[in-house]
Amino acid sequence: MLFGALMHNWKAIGLAVIAATALEYGGVLVDQRDSARAQVTAMSEAAAALRVKDASMVSAVARQNAAIGALQDKMKLARRDSTRREARYAASATQAMSRELERANAVRIAAVPAGCQGAIDWGNAQGPEQGRW
Repeated sequence: MLFGALMHNWKAIGLAVIAATALEYGGVLVDQRDSARAQVTAMSEAAAALRVKDASMVSAVARQNAAIGALQDKMKLARRDSTRREARYAASATQAMSRELERANAVRIAAVPAGCQGAIDWGNAQGPEQGRW
């Protein structure tokens, strides 16, 4: 009897099974759609955050490059100034050395009077000049 009832209503049962399957499949599709939308939203937010971080990093790199350029410019100026100072000091030292060499040669070839008292008197007379060494 059950079999007879199934055979008699097979079309209605088939339609009910197809309708139930379609409803279940639609539910699965809606869940997948909602999940995909949520993933897209999350990924879009993550991409936006990464773009902000990238822009921040680009800005930081530009600031650091500018700071390095400024330091390099200062270094070049300092190097140039130190080279000039070194040349000035070397010239000044060369002049001072030449003057002192002339004085030393003058003392070396100076005629010191004979005897102790003559040498003492000569040394006393040279004292202020020799004291500047």
